Amino acid sequence: MATAPDLSTVTSSAQIFSANYTLPQIRSLHKSLHAQAEDKANRLRTQVGGSYRELLGTADTIVRMRSDNERLQELLGQMADRCGSQVVARKMDGLAKLKAAGHDAEMGRAARWKLLEACELVVGRELRQRGQGLVLAAKAWVLERLLVKSVAEEDAARAKGAKRTLSTLRRRLVASINKVLEQVRDDTDVDHVLEALCAYSLVTSSGAKDVMRHFVAVRKEAMGLALSSQQEHHAVGMEESVVASLKLYSQTLLNVQALVPEKLAPALASLKGGALLDDDALKQLQGLRLDIYGGWCSDEVRCFTPFIRHDDLDGKQAKEMLDAWDSQSSKLLVDGLSRALEHMTDLKAIMDLRTCLVQLWIQRGSRIRGIDASDMQDELRRVMNGRLLALIQGTVSKLHLVASEVKATLDSWHEGVSDKHVSLWEDDGYEAALASGAGPFVHEIVARLYGRNDAVSRALGCYTSWLQVTDAVRSAVAQLSQQRWENDVDEVEEEEVIVQRQQRLSKDDPHLLTAKLDACIDDGFVQLGAQIDALWHEHAAAAASGAMAMYLVRVLRDIRSQLPRELGSSLSRFGLASVPALHSRIVAHLCTEPLAAFAAALRDDGQERRVQGRVLWEGDAALPNQPSPTLFALLHALSSAMAQAGSDLWTRAAVATLKRHVCAQVCCAWEEQLHVFEAGGQQSVVPRETDNDEGFAPRGKSNKVASLDEASGQQSPAEHDAEPVSQGEADAENQATAPGQDASPDNEPLTSKSKASQAPPDDNVPALTLTAQDLQNLAIQWVFDLEYLLSCIGNMPASPGPELTRIEDLVFAHTRLDSLARQRIAQAAKNYWHRTNLLFGLLA
Repeated sequence: MATAPDLSTVTSSAQIFSANYTLPQIRSLHKSLHAQAEDKANRLRTQVGGSYRELLGTADTIVRMRSDNERLQELLGQMADRCGSQVVARKMDGLAKLKAAGHDAEMGRAARWKLLEACELVVGRELRQRGQGLVLAAKAWVLERLLVKSVAEEDAARAKGAKRTLSTLRRRLVASINKVLEQVRDDTDVDHVLEALCAYSLVTSSGAKDVMRHFVAVRKEAMGLALSSQQEHHAVGMEESVVASLKLYSQTLLNVQALVPEKLAPALASLKGGALLDDDALKQLQGLRLDIYGGWCSDEVRCFTPFIRHDDLDGKQAKEMLDAWDSQSSKLLVDGLSRALEHMTDLKAIMDLRTCLVQLWIQRGSRIRGIDASDMQDELRRVMNGRLLALIQGTVSKLHLVASEVKATLDSWHEGVSDKHVSLWEDDGYEAALASGAGPFVHEIVARLYGRNDAVSRALGCYTSWLQVTDAVRSAVAQLSQQRWENDVDEVEEEEVIVQRQQRLSKDDPHLLTAKLDACIDDGFVQLGAQIDALWHEHAAAAASGAMAMYLVRVLRDIRSQLPRELGSSLSRFGLASVPALHSRIVAHLCTEPLAAFAAALRDDGQERRVQGRVLWEGDAALPNQPSPTLFALLHALSSAMAQAGSDLWTRAAVATLKRHVCAQVCCAWEEQLHVFEAGGQQSVVPRETDNDEGFAPRGKSNKVASLDEASGQQSPAEHDAEPVSQGEADAENQATAPGQDASPDNEPLTSKSKASQAPPDDNVPALTLTAQDLQNLAIQWVFDLEYLLSCIGNMPASPGPELTRIEDLVFAHTRLDSLARQRIAQAAKNYWHRTNLLFGLLA
């Protein structure tokens, strides 16, 4: 298909219909020509429409210009009428007057703002002087308040910032006034208080009554703040807070009496004596420049005079107000003192605080009129004494720590550790102690001598610490009675008042505290004794009860050696009731093995049918001159056990307990052996009736002893027990460091006879086949042994060993010897004891 020809090249129709173009091309040219013709027609129509609209706009413009021209001509005519010479002259005069009035108003407004800013600076400067010039600052603030009210009508937006500054300065000014009112000076000058009250009156426009109410309220609030913040301080801070509160309380009473009605009312009246701008103090301030700015102030500012009620408070009203404040503030002070004392545990600090408070009140309370100073003094005494009594009771009650330490030791008892006893002669430990100096070396020696191992030392350390604390308490209480309570400031006090005050503070209070201390100490020792008794009964059945008893005896002995001297005889019986049972358990613990060995050896001697050492007997009628090895071994074992336990345990009462126990057990062993001999039926010895004529006399009360059973019935158990128990009590009363012996169930093994002496012979015991000569030799040796025992363990004071004497009479009945031979044996035994008693040191 051929492309359509370019119409821009066609200039005539002949060219279109020529042979150069085909029919479709001609048709295409036809369509293109029609399209172009239609497009041109459209463009022409558009151009014609636009030109028409422009013609309409031009017509409107012509009409409007004609209207403006008319108005212009009218305006020019009016201006021509106003441009006359007289009219122009009148307008020039009015314009001049208008400009002058606007200039004066601007100058006045600027002057007032300058004065306002100057007042702000003056108030701030005066407040920075910390209490000085409060009245001047208050006057400047009042002037500033008036200026703010004046300028607020002219420029409200700018006045908002001035009002905020005014409120800030007011808060600062009131805070400074309250700070001055809270201060307490030692002198009697009240000018600083009066100045602050005048400033407060100016700032708040308050009268005398409101000013005084604010004053006492500030003082009460200051007391409350001082007492409420004391918990955040240490002990010294709490003491200072309480003293400051008492100073505020007393100084407030003095200040009110000094201000009303003599000083406050005239001072307030002087504030309204003239206009504020005429005040000389304000005029002298260079920063205000009232000579320049004062003329621009309004009449309201220039003529302002403070209005203050200075006569609305009389003496009666002031007295009622002060009484109401006194009742509330005194309770606040006493309650604050009580709270402060609850946090104080140092007795000396509390007593120093007591001295400070009472002395301060004596100096100031005597100058307060209309108030009985003794009431507050008694309140202070009551609170102080209550805390001191509670503190004394709490301090003394710490004696239970000794029982707690003893209980801890007994509950965690370890054999070989808790009961470890270092001998005085062991070298280990001495070198280290000596290297530390003479003090530790001597302490080591004393500790070993008195058996103070670690367990005992811990208990003794608790008691010694407690004793030092109680001694310090007693010393501090004693110092109270030496204090003199005189008023050094006011020397015109009545003698009766001074004597009464001295009686209460230096006699009644120390006596009350001392009585409480003594009563608490008595109760403490009673409780300690009961606790130790309970601990012993709790552990009496333990396997290591013997070592525990030694521990308790040492603890009680060391405590008794350091009892408070001031209580005298009231504590003299402390621990005595516990010691007999402890001694009995110690003796039973130490004597068990030696007595068992002795009983076994005694049976062996009877079975051997001969007496060891028979060849060493001397005299025409050969008699023994030394004890048997069995008895010697018993005494040696007993003395060794006593020495191993510690020489500090063996007081006279303890040794007496051991001797009674050994006597009872030895007699039981010999009675049992004699029963065995009689059960054998080989030898029955009955004293002849003619022996009395021949000089034979048994040592017992009766010389007609036929058999062991008859001799056993000659003395009842009650009669036999009476003498050892009473002797133990007598020994205990004579001991200062070791309690004595009392009758108790624990002493039953020591004072009751053996069941063997009351029961018939056992049929199962094998009969001994001893010849008469064997029995006689054995009986003679036993007589010597019994006489030796009488010199050793039967030599208890006020008791010749009745059991040993009775057994000796029974044994002597089998010897067939006369009284002279018995005397020889007795004398030989005594002589031998005198030669050998040093071998058994503690037992002797």
